[in-house]
Amino acid sequence: MEQMLLSGSSVVVASAISSACVAASSAGRSSSLQLECVRRSLSLVGIGCEGNRRFVGSRPELLGSRLLERASGVARVSAGQTSSGDFTVQRRTFLRNYAAYWLFACTAAMTDTAGAQPAAKSSDASQGLAIFYNYALAFNPAKSRLALEEKNIKYVETKIDLFNGQSLEPWYLRLNPSASAPTLVVGDEKITESVEIIRWADRQGAPLGGDSVDRAFVDEWLNKVDAWDGNLFAAANSPAGAALKYSTEYKFKVAEANAKRNPDMAELYKEKISTLKKNYIDEPNDEAVCDANRQQLRVLLDEAETRLATNKFLAGPAYSAADAIFTPVIYRIYLLKKDGEYLSSRPNIKRYYEEIKKRPSYKKVFSVSDSALASAGEVLPAVGQVLFATLTGKY
Repeated sequence: MEQMLLSGSSVVVASAISSACVAASSAGRSSSLQLECVRRSLSLVGIGCEGNRRFVGSRPELLGSRLLERASGVARVSAGQTSSGDFTVQRRTFLRNYAAYWLFACTAAMTDTAGAQPAAKSSDASQGLAIFYNYALAFNPAKSRLALEEKNIKYVETKIDLFNGQSLEPWYLRLNPSASAPTLVVGDEKITESVEIIRWADRQGAPLGGDSVDRAFVDEWLNKVDAWDGNLFAAANSPAGAALKYSTEYKFKVAEANAKRNPDMAELYKEKISTLKKNYIDEPNDEAVCDANRQQLRVLLDEAETRLATNKFLAGPAYSAADAIFTPVIYRIYLLKKDGEYLSSRPNIKRYYEEIKKRPSYKKVFSVSDSALASAGEVLPAVGQVLFATLTGKY
């Protein structure tokens, strides 16, 4: 599954722009309607539009340069080159303009870059380096990346964008038939499940925690946490439900288009469409399924709370793979602002999480999703591609 770990700011931007796209796509793709879609998108991210012609012309690269000029002007004000206005307002305006510029600059360039496979250096495999396909805002990749970082394993990180349908490109689907992230490639070996990547990492040299931790518990805990669907939890509890539904429907169209271009993979794409529908449309709207998911989480948290009453870490006095797989679970609870409901009565987990957050691995893995600007840098180019495809019908 491939749900993202969006920061609050990213969710707002993505939801606003995708809402405008929905309005346009549902009514056809006339030129005037395209302009209205763009105008609404700009207004939703805070860019004032005193008329379509001022910002939207027939050439998207001019739109990008105009937005850049506006953003640069605000940047000069923020840097102290002018003295008018309040700094907070200037900074906020700059960020909004910067975000909108990137969205439409990427939209203009997307014709040439959509579907391109990320370049991989041939020397990476020959040098024995692991290649890790990651999306910085996603839930499952964070689990395995924490283990890679804690074990100091050298790897080459390659971004696979889960928002814009890149994971549905034929080259990646052949690599990972589930079209999800993460994927770890080590020589001829391909590992496509986060829990198996954690286990692989833990086998490289001495396992995390060594003999000081309960190895049997670690193995059992990996299975328990892996069985809990954190993506369903996010889909059922996120305020960005409309954006998620729109993104999923967009991926249907990407999969259908790729199936037509690659008839030998048509069945694989058909299966993926069915899985997407189940995971992101059907189950999040099934209250019984969502209740079972929440209860499963409570059981995990209760067990963790009990163990942390006598242990510094889950499996004993040292950090282990059990902590690597559990950390994104707590992160997701805080991200969705559900800590009051799930953690207020579990002080041991809260104390433990404060310690976990100090670790270099945590700071590296969650640095993008912890930053509104960095998150926007991940999301906006993808939203640009979605917008481009929506307006042109080219998936």
